[in-house]
Amino acid sequence: MEIPRQRLAEQYRKLREDIFSGCVGEGCAAAPLPEMQVQARWAAGLLPHLGTSLRHGEVRILEHGRWNRCAGPDFTHAEIELAGKRLRGDIEIDPSAQDWERHGHGANPAFNNVVLHVVLTPPPNGWYTRNSLHQDIPILYIPPHAIDSETAAGNGWDETIPRCRMPLADMDITRIDSLLRAAAAHRLEHKRGQFRQRIAAVGEKQAWYEAWATTLGYSANKEAMQMLAMRAPIAGLGVHAESILLGTAGFLVPVLPERASSEAREYHRGVWDSWWTLREQYELAPQRSLTWSSAPARPLNHPQRRVAALAASVLQWRRISPLLCASSARELTTVLSSISHPFWDTHYTLASGPIRKRTALVGSQRISDFLINHVFVQDESPHAWQSYLTLNGGPLPGSIQRTVRQLFGERNDLRKLLRHAYAQQALLQIDADFCARNICQDCAFPTQLCQWAD
Repeated sequence: MEIPRQRLAEQYRKLREDIFSGCVGEGCAAAPLPEMQVQARWAAGLLPHLGTSLRHGEVRILEHGRWNRCAGPDFTHAEIELAGKRLRGDIEIDPSAQDWERHGHGANPAFNNVVLHVVLTPPPNGWYTRNSLHQDIPILYIPPHAIDSETAAGNGWDETIPRCRMPLADMDITRIDSLLRAAAAHRLEHKRGQFRQRIAAVGEKQAWYEAWATTLGYSANKEAMQMLAMRAPIAGLGVHAESILLGTAGFLVPVLPERASSEAREYHRGVWDSWWTLREQYELAPQRSLTWSSAPARPLNHPQRRVAALAASVLQWRRISPLLCASSARELTTVLSSISHPFWDTHYTLASGPIRKRTALVGSQRISDFLINHVFVQDESPHAWQSYLTLNGGPLPGSIQRTVRQLFGERNDLRKLLRHAYAQQALLQIDADFCARNICQDCAFPTQLCQWAD
């Protein structure tokens, strides 16, 4: 009898609770997220809405504010409730309270409208955050466990302590499958909860647009693509999608290099002329510019081409939007794979020469990842879960191969099982929950595995 998805997710959630209920100390926390990613999660409404400030009582976040693209506080036009009183103003997020003075905010009048200083490490005893008017600014400390660090990098890998292999090396494949289905179901429920939060904050259309942008970014640029989609919302793009997205991304320059072809110059001129009229509205200040990685990606996956693919997708969004469900997966695949652009089908970057062979802007792997990580996840129908269990995840990515070696050693009977998308998603969840925390010596996961039952 097939176990319902919700029950599987609950089983895995209980496993995690049992393991971490007694975990204390620094080793129990995953590596902290970079500051820009924390800002992105704040903008997305994924950080706590309620907390207790230092010396000023309870804080409730009513509006997270607008993510600032220029110099000054990180978020403007925010609204909080402090000790029962509503305040409107700006919010600054720093790794530590001391960064306020290190960055010169205390002497900068641009920060006089800050109503809340959010910090990610406990403030020193007696610390006060003050603006240039010597006003005391409330401090809200957000502890590490309140920040979803699923995407944070681990602190290393210790192949000399394979304790988790002891129960898994001999565990029946049926029990392993039940564990992976439970972890996958938990991951699915977690992603769905985050997506609902994003829909509540920005609406369904923008939430899907951000999900697609993240998918197009691959692993190297998914955060940058997500932030780009947040900085340039789909509602304001229209026919200017190319110029706004390429400009906000920081890829447009007044003049192309000498090596650029005449075709590239002609295309660039049209995009730049459009960007020039919109530049003041969308351009990011240098200290807030997006960070892109172009190596060691294949030329076809250059971030400029990924942003161009997102822009081309926006122009097709009326066709894409009705197909974002499991039952329309085949038709959605057809539409996404047909996205085309006269310049970007044959170019890697704005300044590169033409490619001899026309190449699809959106490859089959990107579409598969979008279905696995978003479309099937957000569809709550029983059909979607059953279909999700049949999806092929393709060859194991390098990051998952590492987890497989750590957990299972050289077991060869799992190859067929591990090609399923749900199994790969489960391994990503297990790695994030346990392996990436680098607490092998104190980890209770192996002990709990011995008690796992179908």
